[in-house]
Amino acid sequence: MIALRRPPGTPGWRPHGTPEIRRICRPSAGAGAVRAGARRGVLLAALLGIALAAPARAHAEDTNQVKATMLWNIAKFIKWPDWVFDRTNGEFVFTILGEDSLAEALAANLSTQTLNGRPVFVRVVGRPQDVMGSQMLYVAASARERMPEVLRVLHNAPALTVADHTGFVGEGGMVDFTLDADQRVRFEIHQGRAEKAGLRLSAKLLALARVVESEPAAGR
Repeated sequence: MIALRRPPGTPGWRPHGTPEIRRICRPSAGAGAVRAGARRGVLLAALLGIALAAPARAHAEDTNQVKATMLWNIAKFIKWPDWVFDRTNGEFVFTILGEDSLAEALAANLSTQTLNGRPVFVRVVGRPQDVMGSQMLYVAASARERMPEVLRVLHNAPALTVADHTGFVGEGGMVDFTLDADQRVRFEIHQGRAEKAGLRLSAKLLALARVVESEPAAGR
């Protein structure tokens, strides 16, 4: 059973595994296409500032906020095939598999967002077999060892897979976070893997990322 949960500390939050399906939030549609180009320019500038000028602070919650903001801005510069939204009633489905501190920050931040005018449907699941139908999947620390199973379930489905540990891209994922020499939060992207799954990545986004082309080790 898939359990959809509200962010911790908000009304309706339930412990992991509670067999109740609950939508976190369905905001109204965003601005029209006329303003979309301007919004993208602002978002790209914000992403650039975060990626290059935001050092990891002493408190983990601060770094998690930086990563959550970066991740959502990254999504703004990726195009999913139109047909995937026919299967989700036009919603953008963001799935969190497992639990960790960044997962909580993501649930809190994304519960009131829209993606290019599409309402965001945030869900938390505990089993790899429940990740199908996602446009974006965050694999939390508690589910890291289940990544091979996640990859078998997705099987090149158009889902952007993300995790918060360096090396996730090398394990078969698409996006992970790392720190540069100045302790600034950066992100890595496996361009070929994302494009094979049908995702189109903005050239401007790739210019900000560390593009990785490694493949999972044999047997993973």
